[in-house]
Amino acid sequence: MNRKDKSYPFLRTKPLLSGFLLWILCQSVSLGQRIRDCAFAPLYQQQVLKLKNAATSRQAFEDTIQAYLRQNPNRGGRTGSAIIRIPVVVHVIHNNADSLRIGGRGNSNLSVEQIESQIRVLNEDYRRKEGTNGYNNNPVGADMEIEFYLANRDPQGNATTGIIRRYRNKAIYSITDVDLEDISAISYWPSDRYLNIWVLPDISSYLGYGQFPASASVPGLSSYFQDFPHTDGVFVACQYVGTTGNIADQTYALGRTITHEVGHWLGLIHTWGDDYCGTDYCADTPPTESANNEAICKEKYSTCISGKTTRNMIENFLDYSPDACMNVFTQDQKNRVRAILELSPRRRLLVTNTNLLEETETLQLKIYSNPVQSRTLYFDATYQGLHSVAYQLTNVQGHVLFSSQASNQPSGSYFIPLNQLPAGSYLLTFSTDSEQTSRRIIIP
Repeated sequence: MNRKDKSYPFLRTKPLLSGFLLWILCQSVSLGQRIRDCAFAPLYQQQVLKLKNAATSRQAFEDTIQAYLRQNPNRGGRTGSAIIRIPVVVHVIHNNADSLRIGGRGNSNLSVEQIESQIRVLNEDYRRKEGTNGYNNNPVGADMEIEFYLANRDPQGNATTGIIRRYRNKAIYSITDVDLEDISAISYWPSDRYLNIWVLPDISSYLGYGQFPASASVPGLSSYFQDFPHTDGVFVACQYVGTTGNIADQTYALGRTITHEVGHWLGLIHTWGDDYCGTDYCADTPPTESANNEAICKEKYSTCISGKTTRNMIENFLDYSPDACMNVFTQDQKNRVRAILELSPRRRLLVTNTNLLEETETLQLKIYSNPVQSRTLYFDATYQGLHSVAYQLTNVQGHVLFSSQASNQPSGSYFIPLNQLPAGSYLLTFSTDSEQTSRRIIIP
């Protein structure tokens, strides 16, 4: 793309302002309401001071990505079996002294409904789902073929809701004086197995931020890969999570803050390349002079190409538009993400470790031992896609002895503790959005 050379002199020496070694931030300013913006320069400089050759290493990583894309031009175009599912753990770091009070306006201890609405938005946006706000008919628009679900197993293999709640008596976190390691020290799961999302009561001047993926295969980056795994994820102020509950204002009320930050976590760069007419290394996003720092959706144009005016893709999730404007990932953005999922060690491990069960055309239950040989019933449930699921164990009188449910779940492994249930016959029932099946369970 032949863009005008309008880079600032300082930035010419460092061609990638989005910075691999950056906590990519979505700043807000107080103009009656918050408006997205980024404070890259000082943070990038902090990282440059911490790690030698940061700028050249970041460029080396980008060169590696581009070389991979040239060698594998069709990797991003697959469908069906190419769907990648990512388990999410949401760490709610709240400041509500009454930890039993969950949800409600002004309460940073968010409700399950608000968190689940965010997972739904992620899946609508990353799957370009028809009939939702995430759908578009843009000719370069792409289904990213990535789905997200609240983790159903913790790092020790125990059943979990994927939501962890921790109290800390702090109302506002500042990006300038808070160590992100302190936040992750409160609650963290291995970042090579889960996408960590930390929800905070508020972040001074910012909506949220996401950590860019690392590549240990690039010289100079191995120390980064080793030293910063505990902050690898997304941090967000609680008012910008999901579509219901404790929402700050209507400008950012559709859950797109986390869609945007997860894009950074997957390796995407802002559409203007964090520079005047910079590059995001995606040829199908138009050249753009700057971010769309508007509170309403309106057309915006750039003159980055000599003698030509082009329309900005303000609807791209990697711009700073209001939530209502956003609904596009492009094919080149998809290709880039696919490359990074191969090249970034932690991202590759996450995908490898969490996509183990093959789908089946209809709901199938696999019981590991029946009659049950231990005090725990283990089984797999396989089906197509993501579903809200519910399962229960009842006795012959129809009394429910155990029940559980979860939303946006892929095929997975489950277990039910049998405790001191007497010998006899029981009924395991498992339901998805569209199917239900039961199996007779024998405890000898």
